[in-house]
Order: sequence, then C-alpha cells, then structure tokens
Amino acid sequence: MKYTILTIAFCLIAIVESQAQISAGVYRFSSNTFAAIGSDPDRKVFGEARIATSSRIGLEGTLGYNFVQREEVNFYSGFHLGVKNSNRDDFYLGVPFGLLLKPFSEARNFGFLLEASPILRTDSGSGSFRAGIGIKYTFR
Repeated sequence: MKYTILTIAFCLIAIVESQAQISAGVYRFSSNTFAAIGSDPDRKVFGEARIATSSRIGLEGTLGYNFVQREEVNFYSGFHLGVKNSNRDDFYLGVPFGLLLKPFSEARNFGFLLEASPILRTDSGSGSFRAGIGIKYTFR
C-alpha cells in the first residue's frame, strides 16, 4: 500500500515535470547523498524525484511551493514522501524549508541549495531533523 501511494506521488510529479524545464541536482543531507531530477525550480509550484545513494537506498518525492521568487534566490517549502528500500515499512513524511541561491548573474541556471526538513517516520512515529547543502542545474 505504501509503495502504491509513493508511485502515485511520483506520477503526479511527472505530470508537473512534463510541462516544465528539467533540473538535476546532487545534495548532501545529514548522512545521505541524494541524486535528484525535477521540474523548473523557478516556477511557483515544482516537483522533484530523489534517490538516496548512501548505504540505505531510498526514493523520495518532493513537491515545493516558492514563497519568494527573485532572480538570485528562491525560498520554498512543501512536503516529502519517501521510503527506504532496505525496509518496506520505513515510510516517511517531511516538510522541507529551502533556499535556492543563484549567485552568478551570467549563469542563473546554476544554483546552490540549502534545505532543512523535519522528518516523521510512519512506522515508528519517531521523528528526526535533516539539513544539508547541494548543487542544482536547470536545463533551459
């Protein structure tokens, strides 16, 4: 059931991506490294699919809303839905708060991502806090 919900979330994100530019990123959050592909982060609503590439491989879908959109910075929040592959019951929800900084005026397609997110694990009801940094490039 949890995989079905996650699959539906990824399909919804894919629909958003089909109408937008594509972005790719690599992020280091707490003890995990994520590779990501998503829609244009400069749109008001954007989506992203992430795969954790550390010792515990997992999938995560993120849907975000830009509260502040400027040429050099975006501030966003939204929600995560994720599952860790090593344990079928390790399903989690999260609320990201992030900044996408685009410091180079000649290359606004390139940016640095700063994100923090409280995470709630649905199997145990326990929580954690994840924060990190990454790079993102938008193909236009």
